[in-house]
Amino acid sequence: MHTLQRVARVLVVMAAIGGAIAAHAQGAAASSPKFPASRDSIVGRIADLQRIHTPEGIEVLEPVEVNGTTQWISIRGLNRNNPILLVVHGGPGSAMIASTWTYQKPWEDFFTVVNWDQRGVGKNWNPADTARLRPTMTSEQHVRDAEVIVRHVLRRLGQQKLVLMGWSWGTAFTPALVQRYPELFHAWVGMGVASSGAQGDGDPLHTRLMEIARSNADTQAVRELVALAPDAPTGPRGIERALALRKWARIYDGGWYGKPNLDLFFVLSDWGQEYTTREAEMQVAATQWGTRAIIGRPAGGAAASDAYEVPMIFLMGRYDLHTPYASARAHFERITAPKKRFITFERSAHFVMLEEPGRFLLTLINEVLPLAGGARSFDIIPEPQRRQPAR
Repeated sequence: MHTLQRVARVLVVMAAIGGAIAAHAQGAAASSPKFPASRDSIVGRIADLQRIHTPEGIEVLEPVEVNGTTQWISIRGLNRNNPILLVVHGGPGSAMIASTWTYQKPWEDFFTVVNWDQRGVGKNWNPADTARLRPTMTSEQHVRDAEVIVRHVLRRLGQQKLVLMGWSWGTAFTPALVQRYPELFHAWVGMGVASSGAQGDGDPLHTRLMEIARSNADTQAVRELVALAPDAPTGPRGIERALALRKWARIYDGGWYGKPNLDLFFVLSDWGQEYTTREAEMQVAATQWGTRAIIGRPAGGAAASDAYEVPMIFLMGRYDLHTPYASARAHFERITAPKKRFITFERSAHFVMLEEPGRFLLTLINEVLPLAGGARSFDIIPEPQRRQPAR
């Protein structure tokens, strides 16, 4: 009899537990959005996943007045005393603040990471007077803007130096900045380094694409590339030619390794909390405007020489054709610096932080972080804090 009573009690408890689980599941189902979910729902969940919870941390999105314009920056990290890593986006015009949720979170354990939407693009696009801005879209102006951003960030975080990491177009003008103000930088890091290559290369991208097309017996590619030759009597010029060449660069793994186009890259900012719905909708238009406003203008803003007073690190995908790997290697061989490293990502092209994210993180930790003195320690918190459950 006692055994039967015990069994009965167990069954009652199990039934109660089962009912509670079912009720919880019903409640969770009731609060879950129907699919397809709204942008607000997706952005909100990603934002919650990305939220900085540490007392030493920082999570800031703020405008900065820069040489007569407003330019937005994001500052994120688990410990604001960690070395600063300022990321300078590519394009020209491919603002990145609202795309960083896809790759940056692990970096924030070791660095305070700053992203900057450059003049007239990204979060700066909607309120911008583009007619007034267009004449200012030069490399030299971007060098001057970058100096303002660097000094603002250093003051805000109370540090003397930072690591500057440019990507693609961001590597075209930032070497001049570290040459002019080496005292502000622990190191310069270039991802997808833009370079003219060795002297006498002519048009290294066109040359390499022709080699690839012929080795693959790709008659369509050869025909189109012949019409895109630098000395072709007809055919597109300027930005139109650059885009036509990069179409073939992407098809042959030279953009994002394994993907024949960059469609995915251009929608990543749709789900970033940093952009409003309107800003996300206008991102492609802003990028196109920024690209066309800069390409074809006087170069300016170039490094004065190949000599640098700070460590220089090149991070290159083996297959990169947007900023050709061979040209970057030739550029690297010419420079002199207290320390220089050329690191190859064997299964990447132009988006190394997305293509090989684990290896990229290890490279930041092992190669870059020591140049800035390493990550800072947390203070010990003796007792955990009580957290209020979400309602």
